[in-house]
Amino acid sequence: MTNEVVIVEAVRSPLTQRQLYGRIHCELAEEKLLDVTVNGLLQRAKIDEDEITTVVTVGDGAASRRHAESWRKVFPHIDLHESMTTTAAMKLASDAITAEPRRTVLVVGATNGDCRHETGASTGRPTPLEADLRRITQQNQIEYVSASYRRARECALSGDFRREIIPLELHLDHEMTEFIASDELRQVCEPAGAHRLAPTPAALPVSNGGAGHDCQLSLHRAHSARGAGALVLTGASRADELGLHPRGRLVGAETLFDTPLTGVSVSHLESVRSYLRSMGVSLNRIDQFEVPEEVAVTPLIWLEEFGLNTYMLNPRGGALALGHLAEIEGIRCLTTMLSALEDTGGTYGLVATSGLEGSGLLLVECLNSP
Repeated sequence: MTNEVVIVEAVRSPLTQRQLYGRIHCELAEEKLLDVTVNGLLQRAKIDEDEITTVVTVGDGAASRRHAESWRKVFPHIDLHESMTTTAAMKLASDAITAEPRRTVLVVGATNGDCRHETGASTGRPTPLEADLRRITQQNQIEYVSASYRRARECALSGDFRREIIPLELHLDHEMTEFIASDELRQVCEPAGAHRLAPTPAALPVSNGGAGHDCQLSLHRAHSARGAGALVLTGASRADELGLHPRGRLVGAETLFDTPLTGVSVSHLESVRSYLRSMGVSLNRIDQFEVPEEVAVTPLIWLEEFGLNTYMLNPRGGALALGHLAEIEGIRCLTTMLSALEDTGGTYGLVATSGLEGSGLLLVECLNSP
C-alpha cells in the first residue's frame, strides 16, 4: 500500500436548516463552521497544521477561499486550489499525492444553505426518460421519501452520526452556551405534504411520459442546508511515517458526465458499470452506494437498474432527510459512508456526486472494518 492515496479522516459540522430561537448566531456562519470543522478534523486525525501541504476548497463560496488564504498567510508553503465539485477536488488531491506521496492534502468546503439552483428545466437540467421511469410511480417516490426520513431519524437516535460530526459550541447569550453535537438544527420532521404529490406545470416539469403518465419528478426536493465538511488525505507511506491510521483508501475519483445526475438515465448507469470494470471492482463487490437525493427519482432509478437491496443505497438517509449541501454534498456522503462501512464491516463504497458543473464517482475501500 506504499504509493496509494489514503483518507486519514473525514468529518462534517452539524447541519442546520433553521434559526435557533428565531436568531441567527455567528457560530452558524460559513467561516465559523469551517474553522470548527477543520480544527476538529486535525485533532481527530492527530495531524499538526504545519504538516498540511495543500488545501483544496470545494464550491464557489467566498468563505472557503478566505479560509484557505488565511492558511497560506500562516504557512507560506501551502498550495491552494479551487474546485467546483467534490469529485474534482478529490481527483486533484489524488493526483497531487500520486505525484508527490509526501503531500498531505486538506479538502474542505462549506455552504450557507442558500440554494443556487432548483431542479427543473429552467436550469437546463435533463429529466429522466420514459423508459427509465416506467416502473417508478408517485407512490414509489412517497415511500422512498418516508424511508429516507425514517433511516436518518433512526441513525440519529442510535448515535450513528456522532463519529462524523464535530460538535459546535453555540453562544446563545453572554450567560448561556449550548453544545450542538447532532443535526438538531435541521428539519427533522417529514414535511406536512409528504403524501401529496400534485406538481403543477409551472412548478415542475413532467417527464417525457406524455399525458396521464404517473411518473413526474417529485415535489419532494431536498431542502438546502447549511454546513461544512473536511477530509485529509496523504500517501500511505507518509501516513505510516506520521504514525497515522487511515480510515479508507481512495481507489478512484473520476468525473464521468458534464451534466447533473438528478436527471439520471440508464445510459449514465452503464457508464458507472464501465468505470467499475476499469477499476477492477465489480458491481457486486460494492457494499454501499451513496447517490444524490435532491429528488426521490434519482435513487429509485439506481435501485431499479442495479437491482440493489434498499439498505445498500443511502442506508443512513440522504439529502431528502438531512438537507442538501450544494457542491459539498459529496463530502457529507463520503463522511457518512466511511462510518457506515466501518460499523457494518463493509469494504467498498461508491459515492456518486452531482452538480451543475458535472457528475462523477468516488470509489473508496474501507480500511477499518472489524
